[in-house]
This record gives sequence, C-alpha cells and structure tokens, in this order.
Amino acid sequence: MALQGKITAKRSIQAGGLKTKAIVARNMSINEAQSLASLSDVDVSARADGSMIIYDTGTSTFKVKGEIENSNLSIIGGSF
Repeated sequence: MALQGKITAKRSIQAGGLKTKAIVARNMSINEAQSLASLSDVDVSARADGSMIIYDTGTSTFKVKGEIENSNLSIIGGSF
C-alpha cells in the first residue's frame, strides 16, 4: 500500500513573541484496495460464511470465527 501526501509548515502562528511551526497535512490518498486478510493483526484462518470478528487479548489480534465462545460477550439483537 502506497500512501501519498503533502505536508507543509504553517509559519504564521505566534505566541508571546515566539514563533511555532504547525505541520498541516492537506492531501492524502490510498492507491491500492486493502483486505481484512492482509492486515498483520487479523487471523482469518478459521473464517467461513457468517463469521464474526472478535478481539483476543491473549494474542493481541482480531480473530475471524464462525462460533464465538466468550463469557465477556453479549449480543442483543433487539426487537423485531
């Protein structure tokens, strides 16, 4: 993935006679499409149709699973 941008220094800010520099990002574009599987902190080895993403603090990664077994998780579907 290539990021392109332009950074300029805005030199007109003054405080108490001291000049400070502020860096302002004006343009940014992402040229290539990314997928969830290409991210380094996402484990997609157990993915299947209907899978969900859950964060695993033990491995500090997001895991894509079809079945979630976690006592800290509560899914409420609402009323229909």
